[in-house]
Amino acid sequence: MFENKIVVVTGASRGIGKTIAIEFSKQGAIVVCIATSSKNCYKVEQQILESGGTVKSIGCHVEIREEVRHAFKIIEDEYGKIDVLVNNAGVSKPMATMQMDDANWNSQMDINCKSIFLCSQAAAISMKTKKRGGTIINIGSILGRNAFPATLAYCASKAAVDQMTKVMAIEWAKYKIRVNCIAPGYVQTELIESLIKENKIQIDDLKKRTPQRQLGTEKDVANAVIFAASKNSSFMTGETIVVDGGWTAFGYY
Repeated sequence: MFENKIVVVTGASRGIGKTIAIEFSKQGAIVVCIATSSKNCYKVEQQILESGGTVKSIGCHVEIREEVRHAFKIIEDEYGKIDVLVNNAGVSKPMATMQMDDANWNSQMDINCKSIFLCSQAAAISMKTKKRGGTIINIGSILGRNAFPATLAYCASKAAVDQMTKVMAIEWAKYKIRVNCIAPGYVQTELIESLIKENKIQIDDLKKRTPQRQLGTEKDVANAVIFAASKNSSFMTGETIVVDGGWTAFGYY
């Protein structure tokens, strides 16, 4: 489906980003994995190469404009185009609002929100210049529309992603650039595992609150991303697809 397409995935070293990169590779894409250090992508890179895929890793702090500009120049110079960008990089740092400091707020807003602006801008300029169009997929969260305690910056940043998706979609539609958002619910990832170990969330409570009585998988999210990037969704732009086992639809605890 994505033979010889250039697919860029941020936050690709682990979790959902790693799975997204691998699943695109299975579809024939040439995958560019972006993480804070290219060395962090070693495992995903090896897995793709062992399966016969093509992959390149780039180190980049996606919240810093100069590093983003440099990373996308590398992609342009080597491949000459960008077909799909998946803005997956993100962090979650739960903290009670009265105790929250500037560092906590800035970190989550920069990585969850500002990085999407910077990377999407860079990709869109390339797509417009090449006159080939393209697709941008932002990874949001159900916390962009559901409020949780001790998640002020995270909720704010993910709500911003929903709105950014809409603005970019309507601005760039004339360039044949589609922009959509995938908003996962609770997914069994390394991040969730660490929060469980720190006793910040209770997995049994999460399962009981989810109508499907289970957490999602990384592949559930990757499948939605691939659909949103494919020709099967060619008339869809500016939308947020919620993948949460019914959490958002179910308004009663």
